[in-house]
Amino acid sequence: MSWAPVTMRWPEQSTQWMGELGAAKDLANGEMVSTALRLAELDGLATTSPGPVGAAAQNAVAAGRAALSDALGEVPACLVVTPFQSGVGQGSGNQRYLSAPNLLRHLSTKLKDTHDAARPTGQQYALVILFLGMRYDQFAATLSRFNALLPIPDLQRAERRAQRLFDLETEKWVLPSAGMRPSWGQMPLQRCTVTKAAGQALAGQLSALEGYMADSSPMAELAALAQRKATQAQARDQKLAELQALLADNPADTTILCRQIGPGDLNELSAQMLEGQAPGHEWGVSAGVVLVGSLKGLSFVRELVGL
Repeated sequence: MSWAPVTMRWPEQSTQWMGELGAAKDLANGEMVSTALRLAELDGLATTSPGPVGAAAQNAVAAGRAALSDALGEVPACLVVTPFQSGVGQGSGNQRYLSAPNLLRHLSTKLKDTHDAARPTGQQYALVILFLGMRYDQFAATLSRFNALLPIPDLQRAERRAQRLFDLETEKWVLPSAGMRPSWGQMPLQRCTVTKAAGQALAGQLSALEGYMADSSPMAELAALAQRKATQAQARDQKLAELQALLADNPADTTILCRQIGPGDLNELSAQMLEGQAPGHEWGVSAGVVLVGSLKGLSFVRELVGL
C-alpha cells in the first residue's frame, strides 16, 4: 500500500446530479428572458399569468435536493494534526516543526485515544491526507491550495501562522523608507476621524434624498428585478464553469499525499496507517487530516483529491 500524490479535480460522479437540472435551468432562463417582454406588455393591465417554470421545475428541484442530501448527508469525522498544536510540534519559541514520519505517528496515536468522547466507533474507512513542506512559505502555499477548495479551520489557522512566521523572518530587517527632504503636499483631511464620520452621515442623507429623486413605477422595478435575477443566474453558472475548468487538467501535487485505509475499527486503522513506505524526515513541516466514515460518506472528498 503506497501513498499517491493528490490531483485536485472536480468530483464529477458525486455531482452528476447537477447535470440533470439542465432542462429546468433552461426553462427558467428562457422564462427570465421573456419576462422583460411580458412586463413591457403589461402596461395598463390589471393581472398577469405566471409562467410554467414552477410546475415544470418542481420535480427537478426535488431530485436535486435529494441528490445533494445523498452526496453530502453523511459527514465524516475529521481529525487534524498540525505542528503548531500544543504538545505536537518540536522546536522552541514560535518556530515549530513536525516531520512527516512523526506526523503519521501522532495521527496513529490519536486514533487509539479512547479519552476523546467524539472518537468514532465501529467498522469504518479512513482517508488520510498529508501536507508536506520544507519551509514555512512552501507549507503555507500547500495548505492554501487545499483550503481554497476544502477549508478546514485548523488547517486555515496553520496556513496563516506559517505565512506570518515566514514573513517575520524575511521582513524583520525591512524598514519603511523615509522622505529624503521636506516637501510640500496636501493635508490628508479624508483620514481625519471627524471628517470621515461627517462624510458618512452626509452620504446617508444624500442617499435617502436620491432615493426619492429616483422613485420609479412598479413596472420599472419589476423589470429591473427580472434583469437582476437573470444576471445573478448567469454569474452563478459562470462561476461554477470556471471552477470546473480550473480543476479539469490540474497537475498532481507532490506536496499533498493521500491514501485510503480500511475497513476496520480505529485500532486497526491506526495500524494500517503506519504500513508501507511513508514520506521521510526531509519534510520538516507537515500537517495531516484523517477523515473517518463510510465509503459513501468519504466519496465526495475521495473524488475531490483524485482517488
